[in-house]
Amino acid sequence: MDAGAAQPVLAIDLGGTQIRAAHVAPDLTVSLRRAVATDGAEGPDAVIGRICAIAAQVREDAGRSGLAEPVGVGISSPGPLDPWRGIVVLPPNLPGWVDIPLADRVQQRLGLPTFLERDTNVAMMAEWRYGSARNADDAIYITVSTGIGGGIIARGEPLQGPDNTAGEVGHITIDLDGPICGDGMQGHAEAIGSGTAIARDGRLLLERGESPILAKLVAAAGGREVDAALVAAAADAGDSACTAIYERAYVAVGVLCASLVNALNPQVIVIGGSIAEHHPVLREVARSEIDSRAFPGPARRVRVTSPRFTDDVSLIGSLPIVNERMHDPAYRRATISSDDSSRGVTVGSLAAPGGGQDQLEEPR
Repeated sequence: MDAGAAQPVLAIDLGGTQIRAAHVAPDLTVSLRRAVATDGAEGPDAVIGRICAIAAQVREDAGRSGLAEPVGVGISSPGPLDPWRGIVVLPPNLPGWVDIPLADRVQQRLGLPTFLERDTNVAMMAEWRYGSARNADDAIYITVSTGIGGGIIARGEPLQGPDNTAGEVGHITIDLDGPICGDGMQGHAEAIGSGTAIARDGRLLLERGESPILAKLVAAAGGREVDAALVAAAADAGDSACTAIYERAYVAVGVLCASLVNALNPQVIVIGGSIAEHHPVLREVARSEIDSRAFPGPARRVRVTSPRFTDDVSLIGSLPIVNERMHDPAYRRATISSDDSSRGVTVGSLAAPGGGQDQLEEPR
């Protein structure tokens, strides 16, 4: 769906710490932004109430400002989730969220068709439709920030898989003997190259007394907990141990990219996220690792680039998602009866509506 053929949407970005909402116009103008703390510890009902409240405010602001009424709502959310039924299954950073029919609840409150998608897939759609991966038939979006996530376009189609987990590139194993990832598995890219991993390794340096510069920075910050930004500051100040942590993280992302080049033969890899944004050398290292580790032909073909969109990527991506899914029967969510609501759906049951021989085709 080209922007010129689209209708405006109400975009919602549900994050672990913040909820954002905005009006997104067909010309990609993002306006009337509102934000509120997620406060996920208060549970799903409270969070959904906040989502609906700021979304309704944006909609009212649009009406007062003379902007066109949004035709639907797009929600970018942490996974795992079921986009076909609009259910958030079991996100690790949202306590108590087990099989929550988020799209239906928002749709009932706002009275607009509502569609749910994993945050990294929403970002991929923004970059593929309008950004750095535009016109590519085979593309990968990777976000390197607190964690490592991604989205994949294969042969001109978003790659989702029957469980909607395609694109979870951060959980590809790159080191058999590597550290334990947040999901309990060993040696994943996220366990080495993410902001969480960098902070963990920085804390280990501090505990062992191996980073005097980092220790001074922590003391100057009033005993602030070590995070990736403090490790970066220590590296910039000449701390060789902290520099080594970042260098290893960059190589981990590069090894991941080289593996994806061999497996998927993409035309372009877009690397975004806060770590990549603040450390653009990451892309240079990724390029070098691809050249040294991937098959020569695919390595020469692939372009490694920065995203066109940064903070608004999870809002802009809702524009094509809402406009296309409104007319796609694969996204007709099953009506949830009161009995079904009380039981919930089975955790991990992410097949498209219908199931079995009558299962609808996966969405395009």
